[in-house]
Amino acid sequence: MLRYTSFYEHIPEDERDFEDVWGTHVLDEGVYYQTNKRLFRWDGTKITTWTSEAGFHTSFAVDGTLHVRDSERGLLRLEGDSLNPVPGLETIPKTPIYMTARHPSGDLLIGTQKRGLLLHDGETFRSFAPELTSYLQENDLYHGCRLPGDRYALATLGGGVVVIDAAGQIVRVLDGSSGLPDPVVNHVYADREGQLWMALNSGGVFRADLNAPLTIHDERTGLDGTVRSIREHRDTTYVATGSGLYVLKGQDKQMLGGRSASFEKWGDLPLAQDMLSVGETLLAGTQENGVYQISPRSKREDVSWSVTNHLLKARDGDIVYAGSNSGLKGVRRTQDGWRPFSIEEIQEEVRDLAMEDEGTLWASTFSGEVLRVALAADGRRAKSTTRYGEQDGLPRGYKGMEVVDGRVTVVSKKGLFQIDDADQAPEAWQFTRRPSLLPDIEGADTLTVEAIENVGEKLWVVLKKRVFWGKRREDGSYQWKAVDPLQFPKSERPTLSVGREGTVWLGDGRRLFRYALGQGRDIEPPTADFSARVRQVTTLRRGRIVYGGHSSGPANESTLTVPYGRDLRVDVGAPLYGTVDQWTDWTTEASQRYRDLWEGTYRFRVQARNDRGQVSEVGMLPLHIRPPWFRSRWALFAYGVAFLALALGYRRYYQIKEENRRAQERVRKLERERVVAERLKKANERLREANRLKEDFLATTSHELRTPLTNILGALEVLRDMVTDEQEEFLDMIEANGQRLKRTLNALLDLSMLRSGEEDLELTPTPLDECARRVALDLRDDAEEKGLSVRVDTPDTPVQADVDEQYLEQIVRNLVENAIKYTHDGHVAISAGRTNGQVYVEVEDTGIGIDEDFLPNLFDEFKQESRGRARTYEGNGLGLAISARLAEQMDGTIHVETEKGEGSTFTVEFPRSSKMSSETNASRTGETE
Repeated sequence: MLRYTSFYEHIPEDERDFEDVWGTHVLDEGVYYQTNKRLFRWDGTKITTWTSEAGFHTSFAVDGTLHVRDSERGLLRLEGDSLNPVPGLETIPKTPIYMTARHPSGDLLIGTQKRGLLLHDGETFRSFAPELTSYLQENDLYHGCRLPGDRYALATLGGGVVVIDAAGQIVRVLDGSSGLPDPVVNHVYADREGQLWMALNSGGVFRADLNAPLTIHDERTGLDGTVRSIREHRDTTYVATGSGLYVLKGQDKQMLGGRSASFEKWGDLPLAQDMLSVGETLLAGTQENGVYQISPRSKREDVSWSVTNHLLKARDGDIVYAGSNSGLKGVRRTQDGWRPFSIEEIQEEVRDLAMEDEGTLWASTFSGEVLRVALAADGRRAKSTTRYGEQDGLPRGYKGMEVVDGRVTVVSKKGLFQIDDADQAPEAWQFTRRPSLLPDIEGADTLTVEAIENVGEKLWVVLKKRVFWGKRREDGSYQWKAVDPLQFPKSERPTLSVGREGTVWLGDGRRLFRYALGQGRDIEPPTADFSARVRQVTTLRRGRIVYGGHSSGPANESTLTVPYGRDLRVDVGAPLYGTVDQWTDWTTEASQRYRDLWEGTYRFRVQARNDRGQVSEVGMLPLHIRPPWFRSRWALFAYGVAFLALALGYRRYYQIKEENRRAQERVRKLERERVVAERLKKANERLREANRLKEDFLATTSHELRTPLTNILGALEVLRDMVTDEQEEFLDMIEANGQRLKRTLNALLDLSMLRSGEEDLELTPTPLDECARRVALDLRDDAEEKGLSVRVDTPDTPVQADVDEQYLEQIVRNLVENAIKYTHDGHVAISAGRTNGQVYVEVEDTGIGIDEDFLPNLFDEFKQESRGRARTYEGNGLGLAISARLAEQMDGTIHVETEKGEGSTFTVEFPRSSKMSSETNASRTGETE
C-alpha cells in the first residue's frame, strides 16, 4: 500500500516558506524536491537544504546526477553537497533551460526556448538541429524527455509534442491533427514500456504508444459516425460511416506545421453500406439510391434501386453483383458506362455475397437462408437455385459469406461452416462447423466470430475483443498469431478490411484502427519487470488494514493470520485474475471481496495482463483464518434475537413510514381529483346547455317549417282538379320535393327527440316477420318501378322481440328504402329469423355496395359516401343514424356486410322475446280450436 508521509516537521522552521514543489527526482542518494527558493533532499533520516537568492527555475536528473538551473547563476550540477556551474555557461548566460538528456554521443542535450537545442560536451555548447529552433521559439518549448531508441520528446505550449531522433530528424509530431486533445503540453514522461505520457494544460493526461505501428482515428482526426465500410482504392483510403463518406488525407509522419493523417468528408453521398474497387473505378452501394461511381472530385449515380447491402465483383471484372433489399441485382460494364440488371429468380432481401467459381454465386438472405445460384453463361440469369437452412446443418440467424482457401464459408456467430460432402449433388449437401479455421485458444468454441477476411495466404479473424491472423500450412491448418495492439471494447459489429500490403483497418463503432502489420515496430520497447502482487488486505466492516504490502507484512513463506469472522477486501497491484479454486475472467477491477471465510488456510493467487496481452507471473498471499474463541448456543441465540428484533423494528418503522407516505399521496390525489371533477362538472354543464339550445333550435325550426309545408301539400291536392295534364306534371314535381323535404324535417325531429331522450318507447312482444312482410308489401311498387324484384323470406313460426312496433317498422323501412335507392338491377331480399338467442331482420340487395374506408362513418349523422357536388344520390344522411340509435335504445344492433360493386346486407338484431304477444296467442288458440 502507498503511504504518504509529510516531511514538513523535518524541515527547520525558518525554511518552511518554500510554497510549490516544481520538481521531484529519485536518485541513489535520496529524493530531491525542487521549489522556487530551496532545494531539499531526503535521505531517509534527515532533510538537507540548498537555497537560491534568485530562485531555482527548473531541475533535471541525468545519469544519476542532478542538474538545477539557477535564475542568476545558470545551469548547476550537484557534485557531492555542492551546486557547481556547468563549464561554458558564459556562452548562454541566463538562458532558460527546459530540458536536459544524455545524447548517444555522450554529450548533454539541452533544450531552450530562445536558442533551440544545444549539445554540451563538458566544456562548450554548440547548436543542434537548428531547423527546429524557430518552431521551438514560436511554440515555447516547455519540457522534454528521452525515449527508447535514442529518440526525444519535446513538449511545447502550443505546438503539441515533437519527437526527434539522435540526428535531430523529426520522427513524429503529436498535435491536434493527430488526435492530441490539447496542443499545450506541460510535461512528458516515458514509462518503463517506452510509452509516452503527456500532461495537458486542460487538466487531462494523454498516452501515445510510439513503438507500435498503430493509429486510431475518430472525431479528433475528422472521422465522424459509426464505421460501416472501408476500402483502399488507388492508394487512397475511403471510409463510409453513418455520417457520410470520408477520405484519408496526409501521411502518418508529417513535417513541422503540417497535418497528420486525417479524414476529410467527401461530397454528399447517401449512407454507403459497402464499397468495391473495380480496376480504376470505385463503386459505392448506398442505402437510398442504389450504386454510385466515385471519382476523386465527383460522384455519378449509375443505377437506382432499394437499399444496397453488399457488392461483389465477378472474376472478369465486367460484372458486379449487388445484394439489395429487393433481391439480387447487378451492373455490367459497357462502353457507355455501367448498366443495371436484375436476376429475377431472387426477389428476397440479400445481405451478403460470395463467389466460389465463375459460374456459381452464393448469397445469404435476411430470413437466414443461404442460396447457391448457378448462373447462366452471360452471368445475368440464374439457371438454378438451391436453398440451405437449419435442416442442412446451418445455425439459425444472420449469416455472412466468405471464400476461404477457395471454398465457400458461411460465417455466423456460432462459428464457420463449410460443405462436408461436396462430391454429392448440391441438393444433398450438408454444412459442418470447422473449428480448424479458428485460433486454438481457450474458449474459442464459445467465442462469437465478429468478422473474417481471407487475403492471400492469411486468414484474419475477429473474436470478441481480439484480432488474430493465421498463415496456412501445407496440411491445410493455420498457424495463428494474435495482434496484441488490436484489442478493443466489444462493439455491436466490427468492420474488418485488410490491404494486400498487410495494412489492417478495423472499425469499432465510432473508432477506426489502422495497424501496419508488415512494418513491425519502429523501436522495440524495453523489457520491464512485470509482476502482480497483493497490495493490501482490509476488513470490509471497519476498513482496518490487516496487510499493507510493505516490509512489516508477511514474507513469501510466512502466513498472514486474521481472526475469524472478518470479511476481507483484497487489493492487488494489477487486475485480479483468480482465486484459490478457479481462475476468473479478465477484469479491470483491481480488488476482490471475500465474505464468510471459514477457518483454515487459504492461498490467494493473482495474475495481471497488460494492454499488449502479456501475462505476468502469478503472485500469491497465504492467509490463515483463526477459529473463533467462542461459539456458544446462547450467544448465537442472542444474536438471532437481536437480529430479529432489529429486523422487526425496521420492518415496523418502514411500514409506518410507507403508510404515512401512501396516506399523503391519497390526500394529494383526492385533492387533484376534486379539482379536476369541479372543472369537468362546469365544462359538462356548459356543454349540456349548448347542446340543449342546439336541440331546441333544431326542433323549433323543423316544426315551424313542417306546418306551412303541410298546408302547401294540401293545397296541391285542390289544385289538381283545376289544372291541365301538362300543368299537373309540375304539381307532381312540387309534391315530390315537398314530400322529400317533409321526410327530412321528420328525420330531424326524430333525431332531436333521440338526442334529448324524449322518445317514448313502448316495448312489447312484436313479430319481426310480420313487420318485414308489411314493409315489403308497401315498398314493392317502388322496387318494381325500378325493375327490381322483391323477395321475402320469413319462418312459419313468429319471430318476436320486445321492441316498439312503430320504431321497428321505421328501421326496416329505412333499410329497405336505402336498398331500393342504391340498387339499379337485381333484387332486394327481406328475411327474418332466429340465431343464438337473437332474432333478426335482414335486408340484402345487389346494389352498388359501400367502400371499406367509409364503413367506420356509416352510421354517423349527416355522413354520406358521396359528398358535395360529386353526390350521385339524394338523401340527408340521417336514415341509418336514426335507425342505429333506435335499435340501440331497444337493446338491438345493426351491422353490415358489403363489397363494393357487389351489394350490401344490413342485419338488425334484437334479443329474443320471452313472452308471446296477445295476437299471436289468440291466433294459436284459434288454430288449436
